[in-house]
Amino acid sequence: MRIIPAILEHSACYQEGETIQVQGIMLHSVGEPVITPKIYLDSWNQPTFDRACVHAFIDGLTGDVYQTLPWNHRAWHCGGKANNTHISVEMCEPDTVQYDTDFNVIVTDELLQSKSVILRTYQSAVELFAYLCNTYHLDPLEDGVIISHHEGHLRSLASDHQDPEHLWNLFCLSMDQFRKDVHSCMIKKAYFTTK
Repeated sequence: MRIIPAILEHSACYQEGETIQVQGIMLHSVGEPVITPKIYLDSWNQPTFDRACVHAFIDGLTGDVYQTLPWNHRAWHCGGKANNTHISVEMCEPDTVQYDTDFNVIVTDELLQSKSVILRTYQSAVELFAYLCNTYHLDPLEDGVIISHHEGHLRSLASDHQDPEHLWNLFCLSMDQFRKDVHSCMIKKAYFTTK
């Protein structure tokens, strides 16, 4: 995993300058067929863009992490209380993904052949979350520390989204396994281990 600094210094969110006491990390998926974060890095880095801002994007082609805000900066990522407590990470999606009018994933052969993109962003997210859990002394297995946007919604901490489970379910991936993989990665890398 490589972290590439790409701070959105001109964005309204960055200019606001609020910080948080990091209590957890929320995982998102962009929700459109955008495999690299370039479009977001360009369009969100404007003072007039005031709709969303996250801490990082994971590139679907390379697995590189583009850090777009300081980790303790208050982001605008979930439309709820977790903006005040959680770091936010967006995974880019395969350019083969399609959605119907109800925002359900349309399963196609092309999408299923894009498994490598999903697994690449998954693995980079595991490594990034292990690094962040180590940095902020968080236990990835503790309830509420690592959550998806969907789980945040179920906890009344975020708006009504289904990511990233809406894609992961197609590839037998789950948030429970993700948290275990983050924990295993922390042990493997001899990071700060918890309890």
